[in-house]
This record gives sequence, C-alpha cells and structure tokens, in this order.
Amino acid sequence: MGGRLCRIAGLPAVRFAAVCLLALGPGLAPATGTEPASQPTVELLYQDRPPYYMPQPGRQPPQGLVIEPLRRALERTGLPHRWALTPAARQLLMVENGEHLVCGVGWFRNPAREARGQFSAPLYRGQHVAMIARRDAPLHEGMSLREALDSPARMLVKQGYSYGAELDALIAERPGRVTQGSGEVGQLLRMLQAGHADWMPAAPEEVQAQLLRDASREKTLQLLHFSDPPVIVPRHLYCNKAVPAAWLERLGTALR
Repeated sequence: MGGRLCRIAGLPAVRFAAVCLLALGPGLAPATGTEPASQPTVELLYQDRPPYYMPQPGRQPPQGLVIEPLRRALERTGLPHRWALTPAARQLLMVENGEHLVCGVGWFRNPAREARGQFSAPLYRGQHVAMIARRDAPLHEGMSLREALDSPARMLVKQGYSYGAELDALIAERPGRVTQGSGEVGQLLRMLQAGHADWMPAAPEEVQAQLLRDASREKTLQLLHFSDPPVIVPRHLYCNKAVPAAWLERLGTALR
C-alpha cells in the first residue's frame, strides 16, 4: 500500500514527501537527535605506535591497547566516525587549530590542552612510567625519578608531548638538562642509540614492543624502573571544540 501511495501523481513536492513518510511507517522515520545517525562523523587520528596504535592492511580499522576499548565503545553506540593515520605533531595542529571535527586518540590531559580543546572519558590506563636508557649511561634499576633527572645522564623528551602533570613539572624545572626531539618514538630511540641523549621516559609496554620490533636495540638500550614512578595517567581522546558535547557524552557512557 505504501508503495502505491508514494506513486500518487499531482501532489506538490512537500506534501508528496510527507505522504510517503507516513505511508512507509515509523521504521523509516527521520532519526531523532538522540539516535547515532543524527550525530556528525568525527575523524579519529591515530599514530603508528605499537602497542597502543597499530595500522592494519587495507581498509581495516587499527588495533592496539588504546584502540580496542575505543572501538568497542564506538560499536556499542554506533557513533559515526572514520580513522585516519596521522603523525602526532599534525594531530596537535588539527585539534588545536583546525575547524573540522577531529580527535587525536590516546592523549594525556593537561591544563594547556584543556584550554585549547576537550577530552573524552579515559580510554586506557597503562603501566607506571619507566625509562629506556643506554646501557652505558650512569643509570640503574630502582633509582628514584629525581635521582635520574639530576644525574649526569642526558634526558630526551618528545617536543610538544606531555608525560603527565607530575613529570611535566619536574622536567620544566630542569630546562637546561633536557634534549628535545621532534620525531616519532622510533626516531627518538635512534637518537638514543646514536648517543644524542642517554635516556627517555617511556611506558614499559611500549619499550617492550619497540625492542621486539627491532631486536638490535637491545644491544645498546635497556628498560629500567623507578623506585617512585609518577602516578599512572590515563589516555583520552583529545578533540577540538567543534566536536559536539553530545557525541563525547554518548562515547563516555559506553566507556564507563
């Protein structure tokens, strides 16, 4: 009956559309503001950084420790999204300066970023921060964080990156003792191997993944743990302010 009704001739366009919607029934009624289909598509920016974010062949979505809880929440909510492999530095530019609906996946929260963007509920809580260090550096297992920071060993950090409020503050107190690198994690490890610095803060799960990725690194680098590591800082989506609050709220409900 609905199909015959929608073929009625001579109706004005607006009345014709209204009659068709009524005839086809509630199953094809327009989506309401509370339904996932009414939400805009948000671009999710991720890096190639095992074990947190790992691109997959073809058009398959990425995998990883941070990606998996996010994927499950997106599946539960049906929120529209698309994945984009994007270097970390470009992610910051797109989130903090862009006007499109974008979120960087797996960023730490800090006051400077909260002023420029907005954050989701936590995606992932990893292990305590440790350090990856040159084997010939004057560092050892079980030393305190301040001992490492105040030792003759040269520290390497990623430019523009946050290690959590506690460690960021300690690093800021020692600007002359820190070398900054602008590359991704693999490039920073090569800087350590080449002797441009002696150690770098890192999560144990990431260090282990990087050592597995390139076994030659174990000849010059090792994982060391602090006796007093900083508190574990969760990773979030870091989104620009154009992303609707309702989109993040639906996601947050599914993540909790």
